[in-house]
Amino acid sequence: MVPSKKEQEQSVILISDDEAESTLGNSVLLVDSVEKSALGEEKSAEVVDEECELMVTFCKQAKVMPHARYDCTMHPFERMECDTCSPLGKNADICNQCYCYICDKLASECQNWTTPSLCHCNAHNKSKFWKEQRDFALAGVLVMFNLELTDIDTDLRHGGSLLIKFIQELSVEYNKYLIGKRMSPTKHECFCLPKFPPGQCNTCRSRNMETVYRYSGVFALVTRFLNEAERESPKAAAVMFLGAAKEIALHKDPALSWQNLGHTDSLKIAVPCLLQRITTQLQRMLVLCDFPKSLYEKFVNFFQSISLPCHCFGFSNR
Repeated sequence: MVPSKKEQEQSVILISDDEAESTLGNSVLLVDSVEKSALGEEKSAEVVDEECELMVTFCKQAKVMPHARYDCTMHPFERMECDTCSPLGKNADICNQCYCYICDKLASECQNWTTPSLCHCNAHNKSKFWKEQRDFALAGVLVMFNLELTDIDTDLRHGGSLLIKFIQELSVEYNKYLIGKRMSPTKHECFCLPKFPPGQCNTCRSRNMETVYRYSGVFALVTRFLNEAERESPKAAAVMFLGAAKEIALHKDPALSWQNLGHTDSLKIAVPCLLQRITTQLQRMLVLCDFPKSLYEKFVNFFQSISLPCHCFGFSNR
């Protein structure tokens, strides 16, 4: 049977199964069969396999689809386990279809492509270090819970977003707490001549200034965040409660001696109070909410991994 004219004009796409000789890696190439090129005309009768009677009737330069930088066929790529100081070789060179392995967007849009100590241009999928960096970029703060990307749903991601915002705000407020406020005692003894009554000598007052650290600003911020968490879905709330617990457990009292402050002003009183509220809510949620078994176990393991300060020893076995 003689092929029709239409069938004769159709192109043949040759796919090689020799992976060793292929430089394409995981890239995908499309062959456009509409237009003919001079190269196609020159190789219009090239025999590929005489036994199978396979002949190339037309060929054209392929169009490269989007790909990771390490799969680029136009620019060579050098692999190292975790080199972030500077671009290796020509790793910074890109084509218009190269994607950043970490950011999962065009390399031309990556802000850390050649940034010293980051250098996303060196990232590739054969490195444990770069895989962890990619997981963190995609999972965000949820990576601290040891969650797989397949475990993360809309509720967990929403809780993670709220937690990141809270951590940033908490960092600012905690730094204010660490600075403290210099205050003079209400009554101090005067050592000047002539000697003034207690509390009336400005010179001695300036010498007896002490720094007071009030935790009330941090306490108020954490309380608002916990109130917000109670209004969210169980998964999002669990992420928020656990994240808050880890953050406040890291807080330290910079005062060298005990300061007679209120329960919200004193870190050593306020933090256990906040942790009491967090653990009560978490215990209730873990019992009443139908969390998947793997997620339940990861939440419990995360709380047990939190390093608690000595003034919170009562929560260590919960």
